[in-house]
Amino acid sequence: MHRLTACLAFVGALIVAPAAASAAVPPQPNLLANSDFESAAHGRPLARWTCDAGTTAAWGGHSGQYSLTGTPTLTATAECAQSVPVRPSATYTLSGWVRGGYAFLGTELGGTWAPPSGQWTRLSVTFTTGPTTTDVRVHVHGWYAQAAFAADDLVLSGPDSRTTVPVPPIDLAPSETTSHSVRLTWTGSPGASRYRIHQDGVLRATTAGSEPSVVLTGLAPGSSHVFAVSAVSTAGESALSEPVTANLMPAQDTPPYAPRSLVATTPAPGQVWLAWEAVQTAGDGYHVYCDGTRIAWSYGPAYLAVNLPAGEHTFEVTALNSAGESPRSNPVTVMAP
Repeated sequence: MHRLTACLAFVGALIVAPAAASAAVPPQPNLLANSDFESAAHGRPLARWTCDAGTTAAWGGHSGQYSLTGTPTLTATAECAQSVPVRPSATYTLSGWVRGGYAFLGTELGGTWAPPSGQWTRLSVTFTTGPTTTDVRVHVHGWYAQAAFAADDLVLSGPDSRTTVPVPPIDLAPSETTSHSVRLTWTGSPGASRYRIHQDGVLRATTAGSEPSVVLTGLAPGSSHVFAVSAVSTAGESALSEPVTANLMPAQDTPPYAPRSLVATTPAPGQVWLAWEAVQTAGDGYHVYCDGTRIAWSYGPAYLAVNLPAGEHTFEVTALNSAGESPRSNPVTVMAP
């Protein structure tokens, strides 16, 4: 019972209970594009940024897979900058995480900095635009001839522009395609507060915020669809991105067999890394169980469980396709540090 309660506590961390209607306040969008540098997964690590030589997106971020890394020289600070449409006489907050050598974050209206540190440090600065300001230049950089720095999860929050329509999103790509769903990701547009997803020429969905990704469900097995995305702000809607085609996994007659060779390791406190043999007919991914309770879905044959309480936990996985769910794998028990 103790182990079940612990895993249920972990599951609870993944589910956010809705706030009371009277207390609900729509979050302000992140007006920066590629602010977490995850466009490196598209092969364009610094998309939407203008950078000095010696900067790129490297593996290992504050969150996600990548972060910006810059190596200053005697004559350059390894700066990356992005111009963002804003409103005149409005208040904005710019924040982000940095580590390594000296790191500076700001705009022409004010900034902040952090001394060298091996740990991620959060920077934040608030500024107010002038009566004629229509855009700001957000910059992050190190210092001349000092150690390399890293930056990640940058956020510019505040009202979107009333006058400047966003540029179209770029790098639209389908991923995690199952028999009934597809994940779309793209590099967003500076100043966008939300995105509209078009399927086969028809508006299909609108994101609730400025996160440049969406999962579309309810699609037919084996079907093919053309998707495009537009960026939206108070000023209007951009043109559509370049379209992409997603082909869904075909229907299956029988559920998959149970996954084999499940193994578990503990890479860090509170974490368990699971891996198993891929199941050829698992077109809809896998379910992960902790102490008998389903805690996650994974598209591929591996999963990292995080925020686990210390103690012994037993894991199992199942494979999925359009015909159903497989039996559970043989269990593996591991002591989470």
